[in-house]
Amino acid sequence: MPVDKVKVQHKFGIISHNHRQNLLDRISVPPSPVGFTKRQLPCEITHEFIDSYNNSHPLDRKQLDVLASQLLLRVKRRSGLLSGGIGKHVHIPRSWVELTLLARCQGPFREQVLEVLLASLMVAPPSIDNIPSLFLLSETVVEWIKQLGNPVPETAWTKVQILILYIAELCFWRIYYHSLLHHLQGCDSFLSDLSWHIENMDFVRKAYFKFPDGEMLLRQMEQVKLIISEIFEKKTESKSSEITAGLMHGLDFFNSIRAGGDSTQTLSSLLTTLSLLGTEGTLPTCLTWQLLTNIACRDVLSLQIIQAAGTGTLPLQEGQGVCHQHVTLWPWNCAVEFVELLLAVAMRGRTSEIQRSAIKAGEMSAVRVDGRPVLGIGLLDLVGMSGKLSPAVQYSLQQALARLHIHVSNDPLRKSATHLIWSALQGLNRLPSHRVVVGIAQNKSASSEAARAHISPGSKLVFEQMFEALSDHFLPASVTTSTTTAPTTAYSTPRKTPRTKRTGSSTTPPKHNPVPATTSNTSKLSVELDPGASVEIETTSTQKLFTKPPFEPYRERNNKILQDIVTDQWYKELMNVFRASEKAHQSVEECDEYSVAEKTYAQHFVEDVDLTKSDVCVTMDRLVVNE
Repeated sequence: MPVDKVKVQHKFGIISHNHRQNLLDRISVPPSPVGFTKRQLPCEITHEFIDSYNNSHPLDRKQLDVLASQLLLRVKRRSGLLSGGIGKHVHIPRSWVELTLLARCQGPFREQVLEVLLASLMVAPPSIDNIPSLFLLSETVVEWIKQLGNPVPETAWTKVQILILYIAELCFWRIYYHSLLHHLQGCDSFLSDLSWHIENMDFVRKAYFKFPDGEMLLRQMEQVKLIISEIFEKKTESKSSEITAGLMHGLDFFNSIRAGGDSTQTLSSLLTTLSLLGTEGTLPTCLTWQLLTNIACRDVLSLQIIQAAGTGTLPLQEGQGVCHQHVTLWPWNCAVEFVELLLAVAMRGRTSEIQRSAIKAGEMSAVRVDGRPVLGIGLLDLVGMSGKLSPAVQYSLQQALARLHIHVSNDPLRKSATHLIWSALQGLNRLPSHRVVVGIAQNKSASSEAARAHISPGSKLVFEQMFEALSDHFLPASVTTSTTTAPTTAYSTPRKTPRTKRTGSSTTPPKHNPVPATTSNTSKLSVELDPGASVEIETTSTQKLFTKPPFEPYRERNNKILQDIVTDQWYKELMNVFRASEKAHQSVEECDEYSVAEKTYAQHFVEDVDLTKSDVCVTMDRLVVNE
């Protein structure tokens, strides 16, 4: 009987029978219908981790705390806190989203996350690329505020609650900044979602009405909601998001301080800004106060003029601005902003002279009206007026003195200032809720210092970045529209080389829509530059029209972006074609050189072997085939 031999094919090589059977079983398993599943990265923040962290027992949370700290360190590096929010390792949008997720963790770890998030908002550049994550963060913060207001505690706020208020304030200031630069067109989904989240805040207002800083935050949120709603509904820029004349004049003076030049050339712009305070809406007025705070921290002359404006004695332009009256007659929101300005300058002023003037002003040595020095108002000067101040201003003054006392008590060289501030703070003990207000001030100081501890000392903060960007955007087109004369220079003693104020003039008409300039009667304000030398400032000597840059609608701006993308793509394709042609040309040259070498070799071969012409052709063919 014949035997059929079947050749054995080792499909998996020569392996054991059991190993072969296991491989066959694995191959026969059908693929999973779920499809592709993403492998979780070891440093990725997930909802599962947050749920497991919150649901774990406090005693069993140590291992999760270690992992959470590692995740926070990675996000902190991605935020660029030590590099000013700039660098190849920095990704601001992703870091904000991850910090928003980590902030859902309960317990002491949440406080650390909020500190890093606040520090990132303080230093991150206000870039248009951050808008999507900024709106996501703002929507989340609004929900956090609703949780805080249901109900808000009657005692001192905790650090977490104060950190959330600070984060919300910076988020909405960034949104308002982008609206001023017309960056919000085309962001319809973001605008509608945030507007929906801000709805129904009445119950929060009922809980915050005892706290002026919470009330001011709610007003800011409502004003931003009006702006984004108008942009979303009318598909155009809101009139409320247009830059105002007072802010424009303030940016003009900020530019001179920023450039380090002679600030007396633009003091008329500062006086115009002061004369318009309180007449241009809530958001522009508050942003102007932030601008004045930034200016006063740098320049002592500007600070003294602002302090003198609090007395209502400066000869400002005619109008309805708050600086035409004494600070005790101002609206409570402007008076609170004035107190916050003095506090910020007393804590962050660049020189000791600036800080001392913010604490105790007295007689302004450099500012004169009709040849006589004027009085200014500092924090300690306001204590003597506390009986004439509204409850909201008294609340802010108590907080300012408490925070300033905490700040200077750590400095051994400022013992005398510490005792003065403590004595003034004790004089306000008779006011109601004194302990609650001081407790809130202590938590505010702790929150602010904890956030600043994550930031490099030389980093530029967000408000300074905003003002620089706004001045670069709006002020290059500014011109002077009236012929000016040099200011009168008066000296109490004769000098050989009198110091005069340099002025420049131009009669070029503006090309775009100008912000109308304000006029007034000639004032008799003078500033003393050197001992024995003073310069009079006439508010009518220079009238500036700040021309607005031409506005590009979103469609045109988007078309330009698409054109740039197409142009870049065409450039890449042409470069690929150019490189390919170069490579082909180089290959041709190499082939020609190679063929010459082969011909030389064949010639030597023919001479040595003495072949015929036909044999030479066969040899060349063989060489080409072998090649």
